[in-house]
Amino acid sequence: MNSARNERLLGQLSELVKLHRYKVHEKLVNHPELYPGQPPLLFQLDREDGQTQKSLAEQLRRAPATVTVMLKRMEASGYVRREADPNDLRSLRVYLTNQGRSALKDLREVFQELEHQAQEGFTPEETQLMSALAQRMIHNLRES
Repeated sequence: MNSARNERLLGQLSELVKLHRYKVHEKLVNHPELYPGQPPLLFQLDREDGQTQKSLAEQLRRAPATVTVMLKRMEASGYVRREADPNDLRSLRVYLTNQGRSALKDLREVFQELEHQAQEGFTPEETQLMSALAQRMIHNLRES
């Protein structure tokens, strides 16, 4: 396959991700202290509240130190709370607060709005194909 074409595709995907993150941050006017990299952490806690910091770092594929910094900021802003694990006092468990749940509601609305905007003019078949191709690319990169 043409190397220049591959570089262009990956560059376009990178630009898409950057633009999405910027637009999410721009539209979260009710949560200006929520940094662009933090929504995935909120979504992960929504899937399983009360995870350990170590588990969050693994799920998010981030360094534990990076997640610790994120959590300190998010705790100071009121989005999460950390509590000692009653079964292992060396571990901290992370929980969503009411403010974190409110941010999730707003995030879902923003993500849905951006998804519709990004897919404007796509047929259902094109949307389905794009999703399948993206899933294959994710799988390919994770497997290597």
